[in-house]
Amino acid sequence: MAQLGRIDVHHHYVPPRYRDEAVACGHEQPDGIAQFPEWEPEAALALMDSAGIETALLSVSSPGVHFGDDARAADLARHVNEEGAQLASDHPGRFGLFASLPMPSVDRSLAEIGYAFDELDADGVVLLTHSGGVYLGDAALDPVFEELDRRCAAVFIHPTSPACHQETALGYPRPMIEFLFDTTRAVTNLILSATLKRFPNLRVIVPHCGGALPSVASRINVMSHVIPQTAGQGIDPLAELAKLYYDLAGFVTEGTLGGLLDFVEPSQLLYGSDWPFTPTPAIGGLAERLETLPQLDDDARNAMRRGNALRLFPQLGASTPG
Repeated sequence: MAQLGRIDVHHHYVPPRYRDEAVACGHEQPDGIAQFPEWEPEAALALMDSAGIETALLSVSSPGVHFGDDARAADLARHVNEEGAQLASDHPGRFGLFASLPMPSVDRSLAEIGYAFDELDADGVVLLTHSGGVYLGDAALDPVFEELDRRCAAVFIHPTSPACHQETALGYPRPMIEFLFDTTRAVTNLILSATLKRFPNLRVIVPHCGGALPSVASRINVMSHVIPQTAGQGIDPLAELAKLYYDLAGFVTEGTLGGLLDFVEPSQLLYGSDWPFTPTPAIGGLAERLETLPQLDDDARNAMRRGNALRLFPQLGASTPG
C-alpha cells in the first residue's frame, strides 16, 4: 500500500438508485461515454489505499440529479446526499461529502442546502456548470449563491454536456473536449456576471486544471474591458481567477499547468483523481506524473497533495495524519 496522505477533492460515487434512475431517464451512456463505471465503497477504499489517498470528498458527477422533474430531482438529491453522509459516518476520516442540489429549482436547492449542512455536515456542494441550460452566474440562481455565500460554503464545480452538445460534440464523448469548454464557460460567466464579486465568501474549486482557462484567461481579461456587458464595472477577471482553487484531475501536462500558474499561485492547487470515471489502472500513473512536473517544488507538491485542501477544509485535519 502506498503511503497515505493525499486528499482527493474530485472523487465520485455512484449509488445504485442513482444509477438506476439516470439510466431510466435516458442516461445509460452518460455524456456519451460507454456506461456508468462500476462503483462500490469497498472498491473506492481499495483504490484510495493503492493511490495513497487518505480522504476523498465524494460528489455525484454529470449528469447530476435533475432529469426533468423538480420534485423527483429533490428526492434523488436527498437520497444521494444521505448515502454520501452515511459513507462518511461509516468510514471516519476516509470520506467527506459535496452535496448535490436539485438545480435549477431554487426553492428546492435552498431547502437541500439547509439539510445538507445542518443535518448531514456536508463539506460543501457540487454544482454542474449548467442545469437545463441555466448556467452558473445566471441571475435566477442568485438566491442559491447568496445562501452559499452566507455559509462561506465550498463549491465544487463539475462540467456536464453543454446545452448545444448535439451540434458541437461531433459525436465524440463530451468529457473529451466539451467538458473543458463548459467549465470555462461557467467560470467566465460567474466572473463577468459579477457573481463572484457579489458573493466573495464562496470557496470555489474549478476542476481539470481549469479546463481551457489557462489558454483563454488573458483573452477574457482583455475583452472584459471593451465589451458593453462588463466594461467599466470594475471586474478584474485575472484577480477573480487567482482567488479560485483548481484540482489537477485528469491529464495535466507541463504546458497546461504552466498556463494555469501564469495567474494562480501553487497555494490554490488541489489533488483530484476523478475516480471511477478515470479508470483505476490510470490513477497511479497520473498521480506520479504530478510528482514530476517541474513547476512544483517539494513544498508545492506537498501542499497540492494535502496541505492546500486542509487549509480549505480544516475539519479534515482532525481525522487525517499530519
